[in-house]
Amino acid sequence: MKLSTFTKAIAAIAFVTVVLATAAVFVLLHGRAQPLGLAQTTPRTPASSPSPHDPLAEACRRPAVPGNSSPGVTGLWALQPGSLAGYRAHEKFAELTSPHEAVARTDALSGWILVTGSGPIQLEAGCVAIDVRTLHSVDELPGFNTADRDKSASDMLGAHSHPYVIFQPYPAALALDPRSTAVQHAKISGDMQISGVTKPATFSLDVRLQNNQLAAAGTTTVPVGDFGIEVPQEAGQFVQVDPRITLEVSLILLKP
Repeated sequence: MKLSTFTKAIAAIAFVTVVLATAAVFVLLHGRAQPLGLAQTTPRTPASSPSPHDPLAEACRRPAVPGNSSPGVTGLWALQPGSLAGYRAHEKFAELTSPHEAVARTDALSGWILVTGSGPIQLEAGCVAIDVRTLHSVDELPGFNTADRDKSASDMLGAHSHPYVIFQPYPAALALDPRSTAVQHAKISGDMQISGVTKPATFSLDVRLQNNQLAAAGTTTVPVGDFGIEVPQEAGQFVQVDPRITLEVSLILLKP
């Protein structure tokens, strides 16, 4: 009888442990923000040209391109409302046994790309600016207010002195079929400026050309130490952050 009671107690403890572990996994997964993907190519009207006094637009001043209304991919494409950018960072809290992924996003973007070629597509130039002062956390973590990290992240990025992350792609031929409406893939390299420091970076992108729209979504991973940014890494601190940060974008472009 004693053995039976003991066995039941062990079984009950094991059951509770499994339930708690399952609940913990569910909570962690539920709080994980999904990666940015391609925007839906619903009918859109090009946004009006930004004010010449808009500092975000000035960070990526749009060139004047005559005859830009011609059909096809050749011409100037401008970022549209609905575009998003942000970061994903792996962090480990001293109070938690499992790592967590911090995710922040913003829709404060401005930019353009200039494309030529009806056969092989040639990316001639471009610029995308992201206002890092507007980044806000979108992940969830029980017992924590993830928005509390936003000011710390802004300070680490030096946003007061360098409010914009700017990416300027190098001229390159893109292996994209301008006649296809399927999702295609491209790697675009360029200069990435973060906190006033410029280093090369390469984005891996999904691209879709449909309904006279260009949608692109993808990521690049940057070692932020190369940009002079220090994140907490020492054991025993309240939180440790992996210095390899993933930048992600979901861009919508139309011919203005």
